Amino acid sequence: MSTNVGEVCDETDDRSVRLPDIRSRPDHSTVLFAHPRHFDVRYRINPYMGGRVDTDRAREQWRTLKDAYERYATSVAVLDPAETWTALEDGEYSDEDADAVSPAHLPDMVFCANHGLATPDGTGVVPATMATDERAGEPTHFAAWCDDRGYEVLDAPDYRFEGTGDAIWHPEKRLLWGGYGVRTDQRVYDELADRLDATVLTLELTDDHYYHLDVCFAPLDASTVLIQPDAFTADGLATIRTVFDRVLEAPLEESRNGLACNCHCVDGETVLLGAGNPRTERVLSEAGFDPVPIPTDEFQKAGGSVCCLKLELGALT
Repeated sequence: MSTNVGEVCDETDDRSVRLPDIRSRPDHSTVLFAHPRHFDVRYRINPYMGGRVDTDRAREQWRTLKDAYERYATSVAVLDPAETWTALEDGEYSDEDADAVSPAHLPDMVFCANHGLATPDGTGVVPATMATDERAGEPTHFAAWCDDRGYEVLDAPDYRFEGTGDAIWHPEKRLLWGGYGVRTDQRVYDELADRLDATVLTLELTDDHYYHLDVCFAPLDASTVLIQPDAFTADGLATIRTVFDRVLEAPLEESRNGLACNCHCVDGETVLLGAGNPRTERVLSEAGFDPVPIPTDEFQKAGGSVCCLKLELGALT
């Protein structure tokens, strides 16, 4: 099969995908954070969740991560759930299908990677359709924030879809990697391929510990990816190794206990990752990257680290 944009290639037909044949896309230069105003662990929807959150320490870690992005990224923005809730209550953002929930009842809103996905050109967003009732109200706040800042807010997909937690753009390319099997429904990628005019490669996730693609798969540049192999089927691994020239592997213990793969290469060389993953840092350094460890252990009590806490968008208008 060819690799025209607007098609889904699953794990059995990936051999036809060649990066030079995929159109380029502009960088998504704005990094969005959501303020941890209500962050806590109040329920259990993934295997990592548990423990008492030190609120002050969590906010300090969040600020440290945001400060790091302000050093390395082009632009940083913050979604304040108190402000979006006021806008929703005042009717400034109206969507008859919106599920408007007070952020006081949304302790995971800080993990804004799951709120949606930027369109290839960065001018719009696709809000998530959350898999769990506990998080269902979060994308409405994200949509309100984006609408206020001039992004085109597209309709949320008909199937379960947890944003850039599972749908990850290949660096520099109009190629979307789509994780499915735990939170996101595989069928959503047919819809996204058509709506976003993009090639999609799907990867089945085989273990609840890797409930999102971004906890086991981190593209570092156009030719290099960091993964945890245990998260994927044999066909999925073959797909990854077909497309990327270099496939780095994080140690199983660090990917499980330190969410080492939930990292982000900000500028093609600087990799922000959760502190406490020295073997993964060594893997990155030996491959020519500059690892910058950031403490995120308070957020790991809810199953997230660096990548879960940010969402890349196009330039603010």
